[in-house]
Amino acid sequence: MKLFIDVTSSCRSAQNTGMQRMTRKIFAELSRRANVTPLCWNQIGRFYQRLGPTELKLLTRPFELHPKALPRPESRGQNPLAELWRLISLRHFPWKKVNGQDVFVGPDILHDSRRRSLVNLIRTTKARTVAIFHDITSLRLPSVYNVPRRTPRYRGYIELLAEFDLVICISQEARDDLHSFWRKFGCKPAPTCVETWPIEFDAARPSDPSENAQNLVIYVSSLDPRKNHLTLLAAARQLWRAGTSFELQIIGRATGSSRRIVKQMESLRKQGRPVRWLQHVDEATLLRAYCDCRFTVYPSLMEGFGLPIAESLWHGKPCVCGGNGALGEIAQGGGCLIVDQTSEEALAGGMKKLLTDQATYERLRGEARARTFRTWKNYIDNLLTHLRSVEPEKSVASVASN
Repeated sequence: MKLFIDVTSSCRSAQNTGMQRMTRKIFAELSRRANVTPLCWNQIGRFYQRLGPTELKLLTRPFELHPKALPRPESRGQNPLAELWRLISLRHFPWKKVNGQDVFVGPDILHDSRRRSLVNLIRTTKARTVAIFHDITSLRLPSVYNVPRRTPRYRGYIELLAEFDLVICISQEARDDLHSFWRKFGCKPAPTCVETWPIEFDAARPSDPSENAQNLVIYVSSLDPRKNHLTLLAAARQLWRAGTSFELQIIGRATGSSRRIVKQMESLRKQGRPVRWLQHVDEATLLRAYCDCRFTVYPSLMEGFGLPIAESLWHGKPCVCGGNGALGEIAQGGGCLIVDQTSEEALAGGMKKLLTDQATYERLRGEARARTFRTWKNYIDNLLTHLRSVEPEKSVASVASN
């Protein structure tokens, strides 16, 4: 069995969002146990191609190219004209050479021209096809996003997922949402299963998380509207005005919708408030922040999984978060203080409790330390089982012309 994995968003820039971190780790772990070829989508030619040297480095060692924290780490650091020529001159990946034992894996979010091209590829290639589905929160939050403008793009993505031989969802809520939208759009559903993300860093899990003298609170998330930064900043301002002492660190890349968030952070800093935006950081800096903080906060409105909550608990640090959907799936195991994350007052109250109520803090810290999470070995074992056993939906006749 040969595996062909779409790593487009993880090899085009040094971004290190949750999805990209997972894609990089999946590629690395699968490569130790199987014959894996990473592929990236050529947006100009609209075909898959093998990775070039820079793309391979961005996939395997992204922070060697961008060692400094950046607000927008999308730049690849290459000569644009040279890169354009390389993209034009490369030929598409030879799909005719794959066979029915091979598997195409798509862990990426397929919102670009792949939506249309992949339908034909899936129907004609002999390879079995598996997608990893993260979330469809953009359609679930019409008050946050411009849904009418986005609906055709996201509908195309949902319809595309129905073409795969298997869709692996990262939470039960993600699976429920996918089936709900398949029904809404009149799609014949593909087989699905749930495989939650593993939580395991290269460094050993802290056996006894240090009790920091400083009251450091961190929020790890891209500056996206649904991540609810403005409510968090309003809650922090309320606590500072009341005399509560703590530092707030926000870790994550900027997005096209982050101007108001950045402006609010700058305003608070000018007022002398201890808020810092560390921007897009490498793994070592992220690990250090988790180790140094007293607790984390995660006021996101909705998630497909909620990776930073699990990472906080893995480090033995409590998390203040909402309890809806996939957030609740993680939080219900202990170590979290569940609040109404849409309310400035409720969020401020939860943060104040963990800053001032030592008994509650110690109880949640103990629960966090007691949590167990699946390992990467367990995840890859299950993933390989799925990849080996998946039955192709296509008939022999449908690929005869390939």
